[in-house]
Amino acid sequence: MRKGKKIKKKTINWPPRARRKNNMRPQALIVGFMLIAGTVAVTARLAQVMFFGDSRIEKFSARQRAGSVNIHLPRGVIYDRNMNEMAVSVDMRSVYVNPRKIKDPAKVSVALASLLKPANRTDIRKLAKRIERSIKSRKRKSFIWVERKVSEATYRKIRKANLTGVGFVKEAKRFYPKRDIAAKIIGFCGIDNQGLYGLEYYYDKEIGPKTSRFNVVKDALGRPISMPDAVAIFEKSAPYDLALTIDERIQYITEKALERQVKRFHAKGGVAVVMNPVTGDILAIAEQPKYNPNNYAKYTAEWWKSKAVSNAIEPGSTFKLFVAASALEANLASPDETIDCENGRYKIAGRYFKEAQNHKYNLLTVSEIIEKSSNIGTIKIAERLGAERLISGLKLFGFGSKTGIDLPGESAGLLRGTSDWSSWSLPSISFGQEVAITPVQLVTALSAFANGGYIIRPRIVKAYYRNGKLEKTLPSKIIRRAISKKTALAITEMMVGVVKHGTGKRAAVPGFTVAGKTGTAQKADPGGGGYSKDKFIASFAGFFPAEKPRLAIVVIVDEPEKTIWGGSVAAPAFSEIAIRSARILRIPGTETEVYEIDWKKMMDGNVAETETQERSDFSAKARINSSEQDGA
Repeated sequence: MRKGKKIKKKTINWPPRARRKNNMRPQALIVGFMLIAGTVAVTARLAQVMFFGDSRIEKFSARQRAGSVNIHLPRGVIYDRNMNEMAVSVDMRSVYVNPRKIKDPAKVSVALASLLKPANRTDIRKLAKRIERSIKSRKRKSFIWVERKVSEATYRKIRKANLTGVGFVKEAKRFYPKRDIAAKIIGFCGIDNQGLYGLEYYYDKEIGPKTSRFNVVKDALGRPISMPDAVAIFEKSAPYDLALTIDERIQYITEKALERQVKRFHAKGGVAVVMNPVTGDILAIAEQPKYNPNNYAKYTAEWWKSKAVSNAIEPGSTFKLFVAASALEANLASPDETIDCENGRYKIAGRYFKEAQNHKYNLLTVSEIIEKSSNIGTIKIAERLGAERLISGLKLFGFGSKTGIDLPGESAGLLRGTSDWSSWSLPSISFGQEVAITPVQLVTALSAFANGGYIIRPRIVKAYYRNGKLEKTLPSKIIRRAISKKTALAITEMMVGVVKHGTGKRAAVPGFTVAGKTGTAQKADPGGGGYSKDKFIASFAGFFPAEKPRLAIVVIVDEPEKTIWGGSVAAPAFSEIAIRSARILRIPGTETEVYEIDWKKMMDGNVAETETQERSDFSAKARINSSEQDGA
């Protein structure tokens, strides 16, 4: 065997030692130092928190454990005087979309269009474009409303469709269970439950929805694990409920009586107001035409407002009562005094004033002037007063100023100062021209004859409730004395004559003595050309029972056809309202026997004496407090 060359073996170290020494050791040292430093820092901080903590740390810890939640409280309920619900809040669903989760906006929009009512399909097309723009934009919206407060059936259909990106929010919606009953008094709310008209607007601060923030305890994930006491929330933070002076029963019969007369005489509209003349409580305000506040958007704004407080009209012959009262109060006339009525024609400053229906009266007493509604007789009474005393007397009754009723949009009417009068203003104003008043002003002034001479502020709301408990009552308020009791009784006697013997016979109520006055006013020409020859306002203003008045009622019918006279058009509606109201409120008539027992005397005596007193203490005289009869 051939001797070969000896091969030298070479060992290769990888990586080279010098290189490993130069690169790895510094890195390990750095990492180790950082770990040790971090451990020391955390340990030191932990020791500081555990053994040397301060108030800042405690506050921070409390913030981590505690949080807050918003609780939304719906609008307060509106009740009538007998606690019947007139306006409530109900839970509904609102539909929204999240564009970030929608891949095909057109498909989702078409699906929504088929599930929602057809009237909204145009809006759905617009929605599709909004979703597409949101998806393409850099800042995508995550919430877009589709439709607010849909019906339960619509909500179920959309939910069943299970559309990606479509969601629901629970919201409260205002609902009016009586529909069009007292609609113009109560008003309505907008989509966000804000009051827009009527009492909903006037008392929005008291009954409007509220959002309250309450503290809660949270778990490690930030979820609330304790909630505030619901009872405590409603006792302290819930909106008020309103108890009205309105009586749903009286409101209903008033609306029906007015509606019948408006339809019967093909009138443009009408207003009827029922008021307690002693307390100022408004029991009913009916208006024609009316609307359903559950669907208020279907009507124009002209239908929404209450003309009983916002529309001032010329009162016609009902105004003669206040002229006569001012003259009696100033001792310038007396009920039995005779006045020459000039055989139906009276010339003033070159102009002849005539009687209605061309009546030709000669000598009439002041009482007969009111009974027969003589224009010339009233003019002569006003002439005795003169311009300044006449205007002062009318202002005492509240004409030319607001009554202060708790409804929005009240008008002060029109009562011009004497400096703006013409030579014919005094005679014209005496029988209800060149002056404008609201129906609420008229019933308030009328009540002064019924309550002994006082102007009482009319009111719609009588109390606040919260969680079923009475929180606050709103008392009646006497504004001022307008006339003396003597004058009030004298005018009442004249008004009784109007119904018994004069122009208001159709206002009679069987079993009751009624005091009232008719009115027929020409409507002013909108073009400023004087008065219309074919457009009139028929009215009747009265109260009953005349001996102890319980209800004051004003009925006004706008532009009746066939006949124009207040005694034929408005008086029958007054009679119907009075008859049915008397039954509901159990108002005793002149022939009603009412027995009263003196319980104190009966309880003070022994059994034998009680039996004797029981017979003698029955009285046929009616002595009934009015507040007990109407449930006030």
